Amino acid sequence: MDHLELLRRLAIDDDRLSGEGLPEPAGPLGPKSLALARLGALCGVGGTDASFSSAVDGAIRAGSTAAELVQLIVAVAPVVGMPRAVAAAQHLAVALDLDLETFVSGAD
Repeated sequence: MDHLELLRRLAIDDDRLSGEGLPEPAGPLGPKSLALARLGALCGVGGTDASFSSAVDGAIRAGSTAAELVQLIVAVAPVVGMPRAVAAAQHLAVALDLDLETFVSGAD
């Protein structure tokens, strides 16, 4: 299905797209961009440690660096708000295997 048909079906909330009917994105959006988009979405909706860990693993496998993931949070902060950005930063720290208590209590 082409992108306009997919957009039409999304716009009308086509039941065929619910569940397993939504195709895996393909085409011009590469694996790294897709992984970053998913992580940005998690920042907006307030994902859990587990969902952030999965998204971060996917982003790193796709070639993202830790610095890029931090910059992604900075980039979406004006849209999602600081409370979500702070939560996302904490989830990212956990996903990067940092000891959150020690990490956040470090010197400024």
